[in-house]
Amino acid sequence: MFRQLVISAALTAFCVLPGIATAEEYPPLFPFLISYDAPDNASSVAHLLDAPAGKHGFVRVKNDRFVTDAGPIRLNATNLTGPANFPSHEDADQLAGRLARFGINCVRLHYFDAAYGNFLEEKLQGIIADDPNTQRNLDPTQLERFDYMIAAFKKRGIYVNINLHVARKWDDRDGFSNTTARPGMDKSLDNFEPRMIELQKEYARKLLTHVNPYTGLAYANDPCVAMVELNNENALMRGYVGGWMDRLPDPYAAEFHRQWNQWLAKKYASTNALRSAWKWVDTPLSHEQVSEGSFDQPVSIDGKTWILSRGSAQASCDVDGGVFNINVTRDGHEYYPKLFRNLSVVKGQPYTLSFRIRQTKGSGRVQLGLAIADTTQSWRSLGLLQTFWVGPKWKRVSYSFTAADDSKHAQFQLTRFKVGEYELDDLSFQSGAKSEFDTAKRLEDGQIPTVKVSDYAPPQAARDFIEFLIDTERRYWVGLSDYLKDELKVQPVISGTQLVFSPPFVQAKLDYVDIHSYWRHPSPVSPNWRIANDSMVNSMSCIRGLAGQRVLGKPYTVSEYNHPFPNQYGAEGQPMLRAYGRLQGWDGVFEYNYHHRPNFQPQQLSYFFHIIARTDVLAHFPACATIYLRGDVHEAKSTIVGAVDYAEYVDRLARAKGVAASIGAAGLDSRLGLIHKTAVDLTGKRGTDPATVKIPADQKVFVSDTGELTWNVEQAGAGYFTVNTANTKLFTGFPKGRMIELGDLTLSIGKTRLDWATVSLVSRHATGFGETDRPANILLAATGVSQNKDMKIEHVSDNTITLSDWGRGPVMAEGIPAVITLPADPARLACFALDPSGNRKQEVPVEKTDGGGSKIVLKPEYETVWYEIDIRQAN
Repeated sequence: MFRQLVISAALTAFCVLPGIATAEEYPPLFPFLISYDAPDNASSVAHLLDAPAGKHGFVRVKNDRFVTDAGPIRLNATNLTGPANFPSHEDADQLAGRLARFGINCVRLHYFDAAYGNFLEEKLQGIIADDPNTQRNLDPTQLERFDYMIAAFKKRGIYVNINLHVARKWDDRDGFSNTTARPGMDKSLDNFEPRMIELQKEYARKLLTHVNPYTGLAYANDPCVAMVELNNENALMRGYVGGWMDRLPDPYAAEFHRQWNQWLAKKYASTNALRSAWKWVDTPLSHEQVSEGSFDQPVSIDGKTWILSRGSAQASCDVDGGVFNINVTRDGHEYYPKLFRNLSVVKGQPYTLSFRIRQTKGSGRVQLGLAIADTTQSWRSLGLLQTFWVGPKWKRVSYSFTAADDSKHAQFQLTRFKVGEYELDDLSFQSGAKSEFDTAKRLEDGQIPTVKVSDYAPPQAARDFIEFLIDTERRYWVGLSDYLKDELKVQPVISGTQLVFSPPFVQAKLDYVDIHSYWRHPSPVSPNWRIANDSMVNSMSCIRGLAGQRVLGKPYTVSEYNHPFPNQYGAEGQPMLRAYGRLQGWDGVFEYNYHHRPNFQPQQLSYFFHIIARTDVLAHFPACATIYLRGDVHEAKSTIVGAVDYAEYVDRLARAKGVAASIGAAGLDSRLGLIHKTAVDLTGKRGTDPATVKIPADQKVFVSDTGELTWNVEQAGAGYFTVNTANTKLFTGFPKGRMIELGDLTLSIGKTRLDWATVSLVSRHATGFGETDRPANILLAATGVSQNKDMKIEHVSDNTITLSDWGRGPVMAEGIPAVITLPADPARLACFALDPSGNRKQEVPVEKTDGGGSKIVLKPEYETVWYEIDIRQAN
């Protein structure tokens, strides 16, 4: 039986609680970098791992779950990127021990097929030999380190996920021309180019049939390899929607064209049959909707027809000198500032948008966003959604498309402006589209041109091209998976790539389905980066988006998720992901990433994504493990299903260019994923009637149907999330003086630097929190701000930041003032502040409550983020 969470205002309580700051001055941050050893103390949940990894046989699929011979298995995981995949033997042993300490039972081995670096750090070699003549050989030294690391993981009960292709891009050394003109990392291209596919098979054979001398097993036959991922964030469909296929150089464009015509020849008996089906005729341009588009006369930016939405940016615009001027003096977040012009469209009708634009002042080229979107449907694309680069020279932009839906509330949108000045001219939006079909070209001669995303195509032609892309992808993904299974005898489960990049109808053909998501990804990932500095507890966007795309009947993983640094609210992300991952019954959740460099004891944070030294995040990893791996949070009692019909999906993809399929497309509220399990049914046959599961539009509190998870956004800008189970408790969000009741525990959090905190309590051996006579050993983690020493944050706007100085080590942490009460008699209870190794450094007084329980006051002067509460057996 689950107790309901109760929260009441308790502002006055803090007037009498000792040690809780009420002034605007805060206690100083203190050094607290969680140690790199693996002590067996209150900070460790290594006992949750079942070592060695693979002792119960291979991870395989049964129904819609990952299982081993011992039953269902969940992967509580992280990533290693680039050179972090090649540690020394000493570092590998230390790394395995530390990951086990945090309850990590799987590591995704990522981006090791090419040299890895970033704009802050030099590129370092991957597993491919540094050879001036070829990229087809493995480096024996790197391979030996890779082998030892995996063997070390296996000993500690840690599985691995091997990524095959992530970043290797072929060049002239192996006979591939036009390297710089091809898509980055050969994305999309390697889904159909025959020789690239054969070389992917060759690499897979060399790596997966190689025998690890430290285990005596090839990776194809080692049960510590949980899964193999074929190609990271790489899909032909994504390349088409993103416009990459429109710009493909020869000989690759010619090969793509050949395969398109080969596909058409199987469907249509003749050119006449194709023309009859496509009904391709010119639709003359007419009905200009932007009569002022030459900008010869003044234009009113009145918020009615023309709108400049600044968000957190500072910007202005006017019409002067025959052009529309946009002046951005401060960058914003979430693609602000945004320029809108109201329009209307009719479903199924062709339209052509064209304009000229240039950047007259600014630092380097800027990638702008362009859309025709519906303002009443969360700015859903109506058929045009693109990005393009703009620089100091005039650029003519022109797109034709078919409207995906009727909308009298459509908008032309230009977004992603950065600091600088821009000029817009000759803006036109008309009904109709110029035909690009040359009637002299014949199918019999293989001359039918590919359908470009930037050009208009009749509905049937657009649908045909989408089905060609789907069939081509299916042939690639299934063919490569079959090669691994049939030829190489690979026994681990196999996935293709991630949803959103590739159609779910394709990815569901493989063993399991995967997806990625980030809260506040830095943009751009370059020296001019910016990041939004706000908390997800006020949004709900990432979690419900992930929940709404799970494919019914298939195992589901999230192999990349992070709240990147220096967003200061990062401690919330991993516990929330794991809590909802467990509620949803997902099979694996992976933080991205643990580390990406060869130094495994850094004293500071040096990049956005790694958590190796991120105290605020790692402090709560024991709670992540008990929530998800131990299963303290229960799966939802009911499942809400959105039916997705294949023909309707193809039609929508052809019109709106949106690859994802979610329960929202079936008319279901995505917030249902905060309460129940949610999934899409790709047969289109099984679906929940939206009328039976309506959520009021103004609902602000979402309690899971298990009663264990609560997300509350009643107070604007001050949301919070809680986990309330028998053996794990968690609060993350804005306390605002609230008294939080989590079963028989209460929590009151004082003033913090962000007026925000994350507090978790873990009963390490699942014996509760003193409600019974049983003993209990409890790890309490309390975090707020965590950052490098002398780090300097520059506020670009209200909640958008960058760093003018990354600072240096050691990592500094904030002490959280709080009061905890537990039901156990204080005579049974002792509390200790812990050092970064998790060892006891100072005893914390325990007081008796009026009800006979225990009260513990946490103070910043204890200079810790970890406390141990030890409850003895009752007499």
